[in-house]
Amino acid sequence: MLLGLMAASLPLASSIIPAPVEYRATGQAPFRFTAETKVVDAQGTNASKRLKEMLARSAGLALVGPGKTSQVVFRPKSDAKKLRPDWYWLKVSPGEILIEYSTEAGAFYAVQTLRQLLPDEVESNKPVKGIDWRVPSVEIADGPRFAWRGMMLDESRHFFGVEFVKRQLDRMALLKQNVFHWHLTDDGGWRIEIKKYPNLTKTGAWRLDTGGVWPSGGWNYENVQFVGEKHPKRYGGYYTQAQIKEIVRYAADRHITVVPEIEMPGHALAATVSYPELLCENVPAADKPGKTVSNVLCAGNDLSVKFMEEVLDEVLALFPSTFVHVGADEVLKTFWKNCPKCQARIKDHGLKNEEELQSWFVRHFDAYLAKKGRRLVGWDEILEGGLAPGATVMSWRGTSGGIAAAKAGRDVVMSPTSHCYFDYSYQAISTEHVYSWEPVPTQLSPEEGARVMGGQYNVWTEWIPDARKCERMQYPRALAMAEVLWSPAGHRDPTSFRERANQFYRRLDALGAAYTMPIPEVPFSAVFFEGSVSVRPLEEAVPFNLRYTTDGSQPTAKSPVCEGDVSVDRNTTLSFAYVSAGGQIGDVARIDCRPRPAPPTGLATGLSVSRYLISGTPRSMPDFHQMEEHDRFVVPAVDAETRPRAEKFGVVWDGYFEAIEPGLYTFWLTSDDGSRLWLEDALVVDNDGPHAAVEKAGAVLLLPGKYRLRVEWFDQGGANTLKLEMAAPGDDRGPVPANLLFHRQP
Repeated sequence: MLLGLMAASLPLASSIIPAPVEYRATGQAPFRFTAETKVVDAQGTNASKRLKEMLARSAGLALVGPGKTSQVVFRPKSDAKKLRPDWYWLKVSPGEILIEYSTEAGAFYAVQTLRQLLPDEVESNKPVKGIDWRVPSVEIADGPRFAWRGMMLDESRHFFGVEFVKRQLDRMALLKQNVFHWHLTDDGGWRIEIKKYPNLTKTGAWRLDTGGVWPSGGWNYENVQFVGEKHPKRYGGYYTQAQIKEIVRYAADRHITVVPEIEMPGHALAATVSYPELLCENVPAADKPGKTVSNVLCAGNDLSVKFMEEVLDEVLALFPSTFVHVGADEVLKTFWKNCPKCQARIKDHGLKNEEELQSWFVRHFDAYLAKKGRRLVGWDEILEGGLAPGATVMSWRGTSGGIAAAKAGRDVVMSPTSHCYFDYSYQAISTEHVYSWEPVPTQLSPEEGARVMGGQYNVWTEWIPDARKCERMQYPRALAMAEVLWSPAGHRDPTSFRERANQFYRRLDALGAAYTMPIPEVPFSAVFFEGSVSVRPLEEAVPFNLRYTTDGSQPTAKSPVCEGDVSVDRNTTLSFAYVSAGGQIGDVARIDCRPRPAPPTGLATGLSVSRYLISGTPRSMPDFHQMEEHDRFVVPAVDAETRPRAEKFGVVWDGYFEAIEPGLYTFWLTSDDGSRLWLEDALVVDNDGPHAAVEKAGAVLLLPGKYRLRVEWFDQGGANTLKLEMAAPGDDRGPVPANLLFHRQP
């Protein structure tokens, strides 16, 4: 039963996220909260309690007034049992706010909508004076599309603590998310107290602190060393069972279910270090203390099975959630192939291979959890070797696993890397890209599509060491995900969302939440000029001030606002960044401004190339000036075939590029791993870092002449991909012509 309203984009006066299913502004005067306002709730819902707490904290209003002029009424729908769960009907008029609901969760979601209709100052932790606590008169009918609207936080790799988790739950509640998937164990550390197995936290919760985040000197996830809780140079921590219970209660008070993930049989390095008897036979001990060479439990050892059963028994006592996540992804089965006990298990149970051994392991725990009234969730690898009867698939390697499970009549949670991995950069997965995601694949029939319970975004923290970065990686993308999982199919409006998200930043400021602002869009990364030049970033519709500096330094809240052209008559770097009203500073876009260089002499065609052999595992471009050169010669162009025939190497091309016509030149650099392109000392394309084949582009404004060119490439093993292309003014994209490349003769 809806209001019968037209489902349409929200007016700009509203910044509600996720957008309600139906919304209408009535045009009446607003409702105002005053000392006279009273809350009427015969059912005593948690939602009315939360409303009172919120306005007592931020407005100093008790909401126990006589209610003669205004009141807020909570009332269950008379036919609630016939209605869809978690729906609410909100009607705001000048003297009354009426909240009707089908379930208590619906009443809670109504309060979150009301919260977003109030001034942003409602998020304050102390009373704010001089605020008109008014709510526009509206009628809303609203409820969720999906039952699973989640966030996954990985705390194995980096540990954040109770207060941080509570803040995430508060923000999830604001966005009507209802599943907190808590990744508590993995190779990076064990984060939950298990009283029967104390070494899991005495040893497995503490690893060697290597001083920050790799590549800037931090931990190497390929070489984790566990040192124990008393080591003077340790990193880690864990949640006591009392803290777990506290967080579970806190989440439940916000209608959020906490789903624990206890990884098995792989990603168990913290467990195998703590209890080496869980390892397969023929796995040698590592040559360093606190380390093993295997992160896989021995599936042929009854001790491993008993161990995980007893761990789960304590986990189930802490988490009342129906679902328990067991991971079961990326299991290195090589150890099983060489283990007599695992091979005996395969033979005794008539299994065909190690994939079916994994399926046997997962099936065992599917049955174990089912006997205790719980349901198993695993990553889509649990399809390998046969899916356990009661298992729910969380599809991360694209959507194919989820499609297969849904077609087999199984429940599915969608979380593909393409849209849901928020540890990926905003350049890889933008907020707009998240908003474009449809969780139910078109390959599914309506009946099969009903098996998609919903979806979630995942925050893996290998390279997220602190709370502020963890929040920046979530917001504003979490706003888009919240709407994708709440709003009806076909209901989304990218223009409306962008406008509402722009307003929502103020609420994030009021909450003290960190978020990622867009990088200013500059027309080129470098410009070469004669006399002087005037430049400016491209205009964008964002709710931030664009500030700049003229010396290459980071703009601050005190830097001048860019309101037009910036003129330059010297060799310098202009830096532009958005700064929010709350003082947050976004990433910097730079334009290198350089006078046209003097014409070089003594040139010949071709580029000088230097090759280097690399040891170790670099995470960014090596400093080739500090390395011993392997060999040097001249080549006609930048080409992957120039590489040395070694697994790890670096190559540097040096010379000159000739611009024939004045204008904008665009360069594209594709590489696996990192690469960079420089003209003179201006970085035109930055494609640095370890990665698969990735293309990056950069543009530069050139006058006719020859410019010093430098292309750098390193590869630490892989596809050996490198390609350089360009487009001159008025020309199409293509290889850089060899007749435009020169080197200085000895």
